[in-house]
Amino acid sequence: MLKTQKMLVGAMSKLDDTMVMNLVRQGLQMGISPYVLLEEIRAGIDRVGELYSKGEYFLSDLIMASEIFKDVLALVTNHQGVIAKISYPTVVFGTVENDIHDIGKNITTGILRYNGFGVCDLGVNVPGHKFVEAVKQHNSPVVCLTGLITGAYESMKKTIAMLEDAGLRSRLTVIIGGLVGESVKEYTGADYWATDCTKVVEICRKILVANRRVVQSS
Repeated sequence: MLKTQKMLVGAMSKLDDTMVMNLVRQGLQMGISPYVLLEEIRAGIDRVGELYSKGEYFLSDLIMASEIFKDVLALVTNHQGVIAKISYPTVVFGTVENDIHDIGKNITTGILRYNGFGVCDLGVNVPGHKFVEAVKQHNSPVVCLTGLITGAYESMKKTIAMLEDAGLRSRLTVIIGGLVGESVKEYTGADYWATDCTKVVEICRKILVANRRVVQSS
Protein backbone atom coordinates (compact mmCIF):
# COMPACT_ATOMS: atom_id res chain seq x y z
CA MET A 1 0.00 0.00 0.00
CA LEU A 2 2.76 2.42 0.91
CA LYS A 3 4.35 1.96 -2.51
CA THR A 4 1.09 2.83 -4.24
CA GLN A 5 0.66 5.91 -2.07
CA LYS A 6 4.23 7.09 -2.71
CA MET A 7 3.78 6.59 -6.45
CA LEU A 8 0.53 8.54 -6.30
CA VAL A 9 2.22 11.62 -4.84
CA GLY A 10 4.88 11.46 -7.56
CA ALA A 11 2.37 10.99 -10.38
CA MET A 12 0.30 13.91 -9.13
CA SER A 13 3.32 16.18 -8.84
CA LYS A 14 4.22 15.27 -12.45
CA LEU A 15 0.62 15.94 -13.56
CA ASP A 16 0.40 12.46 -15.07
CA ASP A 17 -3.39 12.21 -15.08
CA THR A 18 -3.53 8.69 -16.54
CA MET A 19 -1.12 7.33 -13.94
CA VAL A 20 -2.94 9.13 -11.13
CA MET A 21 -6.31 7.68 -12.07
CA ASN A 22 -4.88 4.18 -12.49
CA LEU A 23 -3.17 4.34 -9.09
CA VAL A 24 -6.33 5.57 -7.40
CA ARG A 25 -8.33 2.72 -8.92
CA GLN A 26 -5.63 0.29 -7.81
CA GLY A 27 -5.64 1.76 -4.32
CA LEU A 28 -9.41 1.42 -4.01
CA GLN A 29 -9.20 -2.20 -5.15
CA MET A 30 -6.52 -2.84 -2.51
CA GLY A 31 -8.77 -1.44 0.18
CA ILE A 32 -6.86 1.77 0.84
CA SER A 33 -9.11 4.38 2.44
CA PRO A 34 -10.37 6.90 -0.12
CA TYR A 35 -9.54 9.66 2.36
CA VAL A 36 -5.91 8.46 2.49
CA LEU A 37 -5.78 8.52 -1.30
CA LEU A 38 -7.16 12.06 -1.36
CA GLU A 39 -4.51 13.10 1.14
CA GLU A 40 -1.80 11.73 -1.16
CA ILE A 41 -3.33 13.70 -4.01
CA ARG A 42 -3.25 16.80 -1.84
CA ALA A 43 0.42 16.18 -1.04
CA GLY A 44 1.11 15.94 -4.76
CA ILE A 45 -0.75 19.19 -5.38
CA ASP A 46 1.34 20.85 -2.67
CA ARG A 47 4.44 19.86 -4.65
CA VAL A 48 2.90 21.34 -7.78
CA GLY A 49 2.42 24.56 -5.83
CA GLU A 50 6.04 24.52 -4.71
CA LEU A 51 7.22 24.07 -8.29
CA TYR A 52 4.98 26.93 -9.36
CA SER A 53 6.52 29.13 -6.68
CA LYS A 54 9.98 28.27 -8.03
CA GLY A 55 8.95 29.21 -11.57
CA GLU A 56 9.20 25.62 -12.82
CA TYR A 57 5.44 25.27 -13.29
CA PHE A 58 2.96 27.77 -14.70
CA LEU A 59 -0.66 28.77 -14.06
CA SER A 60 -1.84 26.24 -16.63
CA ASP A 61 -0.15 23.51 -14.56
CA LEU A 62 -2.02 24.63 -11.43
CA ILE A 63 -5.29 24.51 -13.35
CA MET A 64 -4.46 21.03 -14.63
CA ALA A 65 -3.74 19.86 -11.07
CA SER A 66 -7.15 21.15 -10.02
CA GLU A 67 -8.85 19.30 -12.88
CA ILE A 68 -7.08 16.03 -12.01
CA PHE A 69 -8.24 16.44 -8.42
CA LYS A 70 -11.86 16.85 -9.58
CA ASP A 71 -11.61 13.62 -11.59
CA VAL A 72 -10.14 11.75 -8.60
CA LEU A 73 -12.81 13.11 -6.28
CA ALA A 74 -15.55 11.96 -8.65
CA LEU A 75 -13.96 8.50 -8.83
CA VAL A 76 -13.66 7.94 -5.08
CA THR A 77 -17.08 9.44 -4.38
CA ASN A 78 -18.70 7.03 -6.82
CA HIS A 79 -16.80 4.09 -5.38
CA GLN A 80 -19.14 1.81 -3.47
CA GLY A 81 -19.26 2.41 0.26
CA VAL A 82 -17.45 5.76 0.52
CA ILE A 83 -20.43 8.08 0.85
CA ALA A 84 -20.25 9.81 4.22
CA LYS A 85 -22.89 8.61 6.72
CA ILE A 86 -22.79 11.83 8.71
CA SER A 87 -24.11 15.05 7.22
CA TYR A 88 -23.01 18.44 8.47
CA PRO A 89 -24.72 21.81 8.02
CA THR A 90 -23.81 23.96 5.04
CA VAL A 91 -20.50 25.80 5.03
CA VAL A 92 -20.48 29.01 2.98
CA PHE A 93 -17.28 29.27 0.94
CA GLY A 94 -15.97 31.85 -1.51
CA THR A 95 -13.04 33.85 -2.82
CA VAL A 96 -13.48 37.41 -1.60
CA GLU A 97 -14.04 40.53 -3.67
CA ASN A 98 -11.14 41.68 -5.88
CA ASP A 99 -9.61 38.19 -6.01
CA ILE A 100 -10.29 35.53 -8.64
CA HIS A 101 -8.06 32.68 -7.45
CA ASP A 102 -10.08 29.51 -6.97
CA ILE A 103 -7.83 26.43 -7.21
CA GLY A 104 -7.38 26.05 -3.47
CA LYS A 105 -11.07 26.81 -2.95
CA ASN A 106 -12.14 24.15 -5.41
CA ILE A 107 -9.93 21.50 -3.82
CA THR A 108 -11.06 22.34 -0.29
CA THR A 109 -14.77 22.43 -1.13
CA GLY A 110 -14.39 19.09 -2.90
CA ILE A 111 -12.89 17.45 0.19
CA LEU A 112 -15.49 19.07 2.44
CA ARG A 113 -18.27 17.60 0.30
CA TYR A 114 -16.58 14.20 0.31
CA ASN A 115 -16.50 14.31 4.10
CA GLY A 116 -20.23 14.94 4.36
CA PHE A 117 -20.36 18.73 4.61
CA GLY A 118 -22.92 20.77 2.76
CA VAL A 119 -21.14 23.51 0.80
CA CYS A 120 -22.46 26.73 -0.69
CA ASP A 121 -19.69 27.74 -3.10
CA LEU A 122 -20.19 31.38 -4.04
CA GLY A 123 -17.32 31.38 -6.56
CA VAL A 124 -14.78 34.16 -6.93
CA ASN A 125 -14.70 37.95 -6.57
CA VAL A 126 -17.59 37.70 -4.12
CA PRO A 127 -18.76 40.94 -2.47
CA GLY A 128 -19.45 40.91 1.25
CA HIS A 129 -23.23 41.19 0.96
CA LYS A 130 -23.33 37.90 -0.96
CA PHE A 131 -21.73 36.13 2.00
CA VAL A 132 -24.30 37.72 4.30
CA GLU A 133 -27.17 36.58 2.08
CA ALA A 134 -25.81 33.03 1.85
CA VAL A 135 -25.28 32.69 5.61
CA LYS A 136 -28.88 33.81 6.20
CA GLN A 137 -30.28 31.55 3.47
CA HIS A 138 -28.51 28.40 4.68
CA ASN A 139 -28.40 29.26 8.39
CA SER A 140 -24.71 28.48 8.13
CA PRO A 141 -22.57 28.18 11.27
CA VAL A 142 -19.28 28.49 9.34
CA VAL A 143 -18.10 30.77 6.54
CA CYS A 144 -14.77 30.39 4.75
CA LEU A 145 -13.19 33.39 3.03
CA THR A 146 -10.22 32.81 0.77
CA GLY A 147 -7.80 34.96 -1.19
CA LEU A 148 -4.31 34.79 -2.65
CA ILE A 149 -3.45 38.47 -3.04
CA THR A 150 -2.75 41.02 -0.33
CA GLY A 151 -5.67 43.10 -1.57
CA ALA A 152 -7.94 40.30 -0.38
CA TYR A 153 -7.19 41.12 3.25
CA GLU A 154 -9.20 44.32 3.13
CA SER A 155 -12.08 42.49 1.44
CA MET A 156 -12.01 39.83 4.16
CA LYS A 157 -12.08 42.52 6.86
CA LYS A 158 -15.00 44.33 5.20
CA THR A 159 -16.93 41.08 4.74
CA ILE A 160 -16.53 40.15 8.40
CA ALA A 161 -17.64 43.66 9.38
CA MET A 162 -20.75 43.24 7.23
CA LEU A 163 -21.52 39.93 8.93
CA GLU A 164 -21.21 41.77 12.25
CA ASP A 165 -23.52 44.56 11.09
CA ALA A 166 -26.08 41.96 9.98
CA GLY A 167 -26.14 40.49 13.49
CA LEU A 168 -24.66 37.17 12.35
CA ARG A 169 -21.15 37.32 13.73
CA SER A 170 -21.85 36.12 17.27
CA ARG A 171 -23.13 32.74 16.10
CA LEU A 172 -20.77 32.39 13.16
CA THR A 173 -17.25 31.00 12.90
CA VAL A 174 -15.12 32.64 10.21
CA ILE A 175 -12.17 30.81 8.66
CA ILE A 176 -9.82 32.56 6.25
CA GLY A 177 -7.59 30.72 3.81
CA GLY A 178 -5.05 31.27 1.06
CA LEU A 179 -2.08 33.57 1.57
CA VAL A 180 -2.86 34.13 5.24
CA GLY A 181 -1.41 33.76 8.73
CA GLU A 182 -1.95 34.80 12.33
CA SER A 183 -1.40 38.50 11.62
CA VAL A 184 -3.97 38.46 8.82
CA LYS A 185 -6.43 36.68 11.10
CA GLU A 186 -6.02 39.41 13.69
CA TYR A 187 -6.34 42.18 11.11
CA THR A 188 -9.49 40.81 9.51
CA GLY A 189 -11.18 39.69 12.71
CA ALA A 190 -11.48 36.05 11.66
CA ASP A 191 -11.58 33.16 14.12
CA TYR A 192 -9.23 30.74 12.35
CA TRP A 193 -6.78 30.70 9.47
CA ALA A 194 -5.63 27.77 7.35
CA THR A 195 -3.33 27.26 4.40
CA ASP A 196 -4.31 23.71 3.48
CA CYS A 197 -7.58 21.90 2.94
CA THR A 198 -7.00 19.27 5.62
CA LYS A 199 -6.88 21.89 8.36
CA VAL A 200 -10.08 23.50 7.09
CA VAL A 201 -11.91 20.16 7.28
CA GLU A 202 -10.57 19.53 10.79
CA ILE A 203 -11.64 22.98 11.98
CA CYS A 204 -15.12 22.67 10.46
CA ARG A 205 -15.67 19.23 11.97
CA LYS A 206 -14.44 20.38 15.38
CA ILE A 207 -16.72 23.42 15.39
CA LEU A 208 -19.85 21.63 14.23
CA VAL A 209 -19.43 18.65 16.54
CA ALA A 210 -18.71 20.93 19.51
CA ASN A 211 -21.89 22.86 18.77
CA ARG A 212 -23.91 19.68 18.21
CA ARG A 213 -24.60 20.60 14.60
CA VAL A 214 -24.10 17.04 13.32
CA VAL A 215 -27.09 15.17 11.91
CA GLN A 216 -27.10 11.41 11.45
CA SER A 217 -28.43 10.52 8.02
CA SER A 218 -31.21 7.99 7.75
